[in-house]
Amino acid sequence: MIAAHTLRGYRGTTYAVVLPDGTMIGLRLDDPSPQADAFLRRMNAGSITCLNAWNPRSKHRPVTRNMAAHQRLRRELAAKGLTTLPHLGVPDRHGWRPEPGFAVLDLETEKAMALAERYGQFGIVRYTSGGVADLILTRLALG
Repeated sequence: MIAAHTLRGYRGTTYAVVLPDGTMIGLRLDDPSPQADAFLRRMNAGSITCLNAWNPRSKHRPVTRNMAAHQRLRRELAAKGLTTLPHLGVPDRHGWRPEPGFAVLDLETEKAMALAERYGQFGIVRYTSGGVADLILTRLALG
């Protein structure tokens, strides 16, 4: 189950998506993003889902284990033919380290949740065009 301080940490994070031209969009939970809306229109896409494989169940792991899981997730997303961009979760909290992941275009929520759970993650961040960035918790966070 997710701890309250971990949930606050997720809420105090900028989910930075690196676009193909090298610029970044910063997604914040519960905030709209005109930049993300414009990017999604250019890509003819409807959503961005941010997920990663670092620190399963929010337990600190060695960088080598985190990178191995990150590369497994990268290969799995590529094998599915999904459009992915680099993403970096940049926390506001002192002492929390940024975590790399992937921003996936038009990934169905159910499929994203299954991936997140398979990699031990408590949630995903989903931005739908014209909306706000939402934190969607997995069953691992709730039970």
